[in-house]
Amino acid sequence: MHILRRMSKHLKAISLGSMALAAVGAIGWGVWHFRESRTMKTDDCRVEASIVSVGSKLAERVTSVDVEEGETVRRGQTLAHLDGRTMQARLMAARSRVKLMQARHDEMLAGFRPQEIESQRARTAQASASLEHARRDYERIEKLVREQAGISSADRDAVRATYLAAQALEKAEQENLALKLEGYREEEKRSAQAQLEAARAELEELEVLCGECVVKSPVDGVVARKLVNGGEMVSSGQKLFSIVDGGDVWLNVRVEETKIGRIRQGQDVQFTLDGYDGRVFHGTVYEIGAATYATFSLISTENVSGYFTKVMQRFPVKVSLPKPEDGVVFRPGMQGKVSIDF
Repeated sequence: MHILRRMSKHLKAISLGSMALAAVGAIGWGVWHFRESRTMKTDDCRVEASIVSVGSKLAERVTSVDVEEGETVRRGQTLAHLDGRTMQARLMAARSRVKLMQARHDEMLAGFRPQEIESQRARTAQASASLEHARRDYERIEKLVREQAGISSADRDAVRATYLAAQALEKAEQENLALKLEGYREEEKRSAQAQLEAARAELEELEVLCGECVVKSPVDGVVARKLVNGGEMVSSGQKLFSIVDGGDVWLNVRVEETKIGRIRQGQDVQFTLDGYDGRVFHGTVYEIGAATYATFSLISTENVSGYFTKVMQRFPVKVSLPKPEDGVVFRPGMQGKVSIDF
């Protein structure tokens, strides 16, 4: 009996211990399940960035390339130089045209100077006197011809030609005098104004193009690709550099549609990157995609029967990156793991 009582006590102790362990296990599982149900984890993520293409607006030869791939550049920093001699020559010619058009335009607005009018009066009077002299000569030779005074046809034709030329000159000088007295017509002034504006526009365009002989970085970032070397001939619109915009880098997380409803802007995101094993970073959700990746896919999810093939869809979610620590550079293409608490 004594032995039986001792065995009963041992069995009760074992039973109580098992129950305690089971209870602890259940509590632990419940805590784990609760935490897991409120956390999304995925390794479907990578660092992305806006990549800016820098091209040439001129068809010129590259005289120098001033940066290398992987080099950090600032906005406005010179990347390359193009041969600008042709553009400078065109610019000088355009400046001369503007000066010429400006002088003509100012002259039309100011009208003719009194000295010019008086000079034209003198030329008109001289033309009138020459016409009168030619007219008398012509009338005299015509009279001699009628009197059969032995005047040859050649002499008569020469005098007549002189008379007609004097008539034309006198008419032209009279018209010039009338123009100077009246001033330029409004349509002539408008035409001069239009020519001046066209010359100025051409000059401004050439000034801008001359500035394009120096290729500069439009953003702060890193030169990802250098596509040209010194001495090469480039065409207008040709891409010369690809620059990673250092001010627009983010972590792109592909979230399953079953979980996208629990993602909110401002949520804290904990992530690691394969390139920095052991380091944990924190970011914030700041943009949730409006459509799935499949929406823009070239391959349709609709099968031949007209029904959609049901596959798990994913939405792009952008997560901000923290300020880089010493020795840390968030490079586009880096992959890692993400944890988001709901």
